[in-house]
Amino acid sequence: MMLEHEREDAPRRGFLGRAMTIEAFARKYRLDAEETRRLQGQFGPTADEIELLQAARRNGMPEQ
Repeated sequence: MMLEHEREDAPRRGFLGRAMTIEAFARKYRLDAEETRRLQGQFGPTADEIELLQAARRNGMPEQ
Protein backbone atom coordinates (compact mmCIF):
# COMPACT_ATOMS: atom_id res chain seq x y z
CA MET A 1 0.00 0.00 0.00
CA MET A 2 1.43 3.37 -1.05
CA LEU A 3 1.17 6.49 1.03
CA GLU A 4 -0.17 9.68 -0.56
CA HIS A 5 3.27 11.28 -0.98
CA GLU A 6 4.71 8.11 -2.58
CA ARG A 7 2.32 8.05 -5.54
CA GLU A 8 3.77 9.06 -8.89
CA ASP A 9 0.93 11.50 -9.55
CA ALA A 10 1.31 13.20 -6.15
CA PRO A 11 2.16 16.90 -6.49
CA ARG A 12 5.81 17.75 -5.94
CA ARG A 13 6.67 20.31 -3.28
CA GLY A 14 9.93 21.28 -4.94
CA PHE A 15 13.22 21.90 -3.20
CA LEU A 16 12.80 23.47 0.23
CA GLY A 17 16.20 22.72 1.69
CA ARG A 18 16.96 21.04 4.95
CA ALA A 19 14.96 21.60 8.10
CA MET A 20 16.76 23.49 10.83
CA THR A 21 15.96 25.18 14.10
CA ILE A 22 15.34 28.91 14.09
CA GLU A 23 18.15 29.31 16.65
CA ALA A 24 20.67 27.53 14.38
CA PHE A 25 19.52 29.61 11.42
CA ALA A 26 19.87 32.84 13.43
CA ARG A 27 23.42 31.91 14.47
CA LYS A 28 24.43 30.91 10.93
CA TYR A 29 23.17 34.17 9.40
CA ARG A 30 23.94 36.38 12.43
CA LEU A 31 20.38 37.59 12.91
CA ASP A 32 19.50 39.88 15.79
CA ALA A 33 17.18 38.81 18.61
CA GLU A 34 14.20 40.71 17.20
CA GLU A 35 14.39 38.95 13.82
CA THR A 36 14.91 35.60 15.54
CA ARG A 37 11.73 36.11 17.59
CA ARG A 38 9.81 37.18 14.47
CA LEU A 39 10.82 34.03 12.60
CA GLN A 40 9.97 31.85 15.62
CA GLY A 41 6.54 33.45 15.75
CA GLN A 42 6.01 32.88 12.04
CA PHE A 43 7.37 29.33 11.74
CA GLY A 44 7.61 27.82 15.22
CA PRO A 45 10.82 26.13 16.43
CA THR A 46 11.91 24.65 13.05
CA ALA A 47 11.46 25.31 9.35
CA ASP A 48 13.10 24.59 6.01
CA GLU A 49 16.19 26.73 5.47
CA ILE A 50 15.00 28.12 2.13
CA GLU A 51 11.71 29.30 3.67
CA LEU A 52 13.62 31.02 6.46
CA LEU A 53 15.96 32.70 3.99
CA GLN A 54 13.06 33.98 1.93
CA ALA A 55 11.22 35.30 4.98
CA ALA A 56 14.32 36.97 6.42
CA ARG A 57 15.19 38.62 3.09
CA ARG A 58 11.65 39.96 2.74
CA ASN A 59 12.18 41.59 6.14
CA GLY A 60 15.47 43.23 5.16
CA MET A 61 18.17 40.59 5.67
CA PRO A 62 21.00 41.44 3.26
CA GLU A 63 22.00 39.00 0.52
CA GLN A 64 25.25 37.18 1.28
